[in-house]
Amino acid sequence: MESLSLIKNRINSIASTRQITQSMRTIAAIKVHKARAAMEANRPFLEQAERLIRAAGANLPYGEHPLLTKREANRAAVVVISGDRGLCGGYNINVGKAVTKLARDAGELKIITVGVKAGDYCGHRCKGQVARSFTGISENPFYEDAEAIAALAMDWYTQGEVDRLYVIYTRFKSMLSQRAKTEKLLPIKRETGKIKMKFEAGARALFSQALPQYVTAFIYGAILESAACEHSARIATMDAAVKNAGEMIDALTLAYHQARQGEITQEIIEIVSGADAVSLK
Repeated sequence: MESLSLIKNRINSIASTRQITQSMRTIAAIKVHKARAAMEANRPFLEQAERLIRAAGANLPYGEHPLLTKREANRAAVVVISGDRGLCGGYNINVGKAVTKLARDAGELKIITVGVKAGDYCGHRCKGQVARSFTGISENPFYEDAEAIAALAMDWYTQGEVDRLYVIYTRFKSMLSQRAKTEKLLPIKRETGKIKMKFEAGARALFSQALPQYVTAFIYGAILESAACEHSARIATMDAAVKNAGEMIDALTLAYHQARQGEITQEIIEIVSGADAVSLK
């Protein structure tokens, strides 16, 4: 059996770790509420932008706008959104699995990574296909960050370097349910039939101006949603860590008391034995 001092040191060490994980859980809980609030605030704008884009596209003759012209499927761009840090369960792993599946199905990729973990994974698994990496924005993104990412992807698309644009992010369902998702953002899916809507500047002009804004809003929303998922996953991971630490402390405390009882029993035996030896003299 381990010595009392060693058991006590282990209990103190685990208790310190539990305190750290509890603090990390509290911080993640604060951040997830902030990310969800930003995500909900962005959603109405994204929905309206998508509505306008689909309406304008449906009112344009096929082939009139270069972004509505069918292209040969040769190369795709993909924005991969993950976290900058670990300790969030399978959050980053599931994003990596989605990248692997897309690379297998879509062929050659031109990748933009958001987050250190996505950069590391794609750099290892998709060598030579990572064109740009963004770090330090996954937990606290700004709209300007999404603008820079969207501008880069749109530039590739308009110049014909890629013919599709995907976004891989994690969809927030609830605090306990998140799922990695691959969304095809470009080309825009055309609605069947014209949508009754009047465009004062013309459908073509609106489509040209609104599409970059829609792509930016979608990427911004995807980063916000992924941030909410990351913090939710970290809360669950820290909860499990706190629970496991408590169980280990309980087990070690029991072992400590058993060892202490054994030492006391041994001391009593030695005292009694010594007293018997003295009385026999």
